[in-house]
Amino acid sequence: MKRYSKQLTGIVLALSVMFASGCGQLSKEQKQANQLSIPRKEHQNADRKLSEEWNGRTTAVGNGGTIRIQGSSEQATVPIQTLNGIDYVVGSEFATIVGFRFKWNEAAGKFMFGDNDAAYELRPGSLKAERADQSVELAQAPILHNSQLLIPVSAFAFLLSDEISYQLQGKKMIVNGSGVAVAGSIDGPDEASSGGELDFADDPNDPYKGSKETAPTFLQALKAEETWGGSVAVPVLKNINQNTLIEQAKRYIGVKYDFGADPYPQSGRFDCSTFTRYMYGKYGISLPRTARSQAAKGTTVNRKSLRKGDLMFFYVPGRFKSNKVVGHVGIYMGDQRMIHSSPKPKDGVQITSINKAYWKQTYLKAIRLAD
Repeated sequence: MKRYSKQLTGIVLALSVMFASGCGQLSKEQKQANQLSIPRKEHQNADRKLSEEWNGRTTAVGNGGTIRIQGSSEQATVPIQTLNGIDYVVGSEFATIVGFRFKWNEAAGKFMFGDNDAAYELRPGSLKAERADQSVELAQAPILHNSQLLIPVSAFAFLLSDEISYQLQGKKMIVNGSGVAVAGSIDGPDEASSGGELDFADDPNDPYKGSKETAPTFLQALKAEETWGGSVAVPVLKNINQNTLIEQAKRYIGVKYDFGADPYPQSGRFDCSTFTRYMYGKYGISLPRTARSQAAKGTTVNRKSLRKGDLMFFYVPGRFKSNKVVGHVGIYMGDQRMIHSSPKPKDGVQITSINKAYWKQTYLKAIRLAD
């Protein structure tokens, strides 16, 4: 009888442990969670957010770089290193922290960075740099060190004075957050047009609205590709068939995006501005290399009077970048659609609805190159 009593007692204890733990035995993770008083998973996100609001969040980036978020205050720290008496920051590390894309072009021997196209170009050992297709004279030259391009701290006053806000503190560059946030993601849902200030609208007098023209033949397109780049620049405003241009542009849907891409005939890739430059180049209009410079051409048009073929310009949101500087360009197709080369929401040449919160908020301007 005593033996059965002991067995019954053992069963009761085993069942108690089973119901208390949800299984027959506590896992290693459960034991650690109990010992460390780790909250359940469903509470972790809320607890993490609250902790960040009170204590701030610091994320390590690169070799000594950090991004710190505390409430609405955001700061990034870019480490400075001194070589031969000159202060530098690592180009790739700076770009990563601020939120730029970057690329080292081995063949051309240049370092490029920017938003969706290469707005800035630097060459090691050269005092000449490129900023939105304009030559900039630097006080000190970038250098290659340990297979990394180092940018002189003095260069940022010439290159990025209107793009970022920063201070120098000892051996650190402190970059301040912009405090501007964009509601909605780049692939967010379409919005119903309400006639609000941010809505886009077509020009009812667009001569190409609702009409289609025959696109060039393959041989015509091939001939245009062979001669593009060597043609003489013509006045920006020129009559061309916008439906034909758009139909031609659609032939490149799916061509991959490549930041800082060389001309398409050589690279087989586009970034945002090489795509618009290439398409308009086929029709005798010579555009600059970067979106920023393209935005200075043509005639500015209202967002509620858009026509097919208009170039649309946007800023690329970033925690530490200005929301007033052009970073992306696409070709308006009518009916709230744009064809463009972008890494998002897909990779490459794509058609995107601009009737979204993201595009409405990041829109800067539109220009018309042809009437």
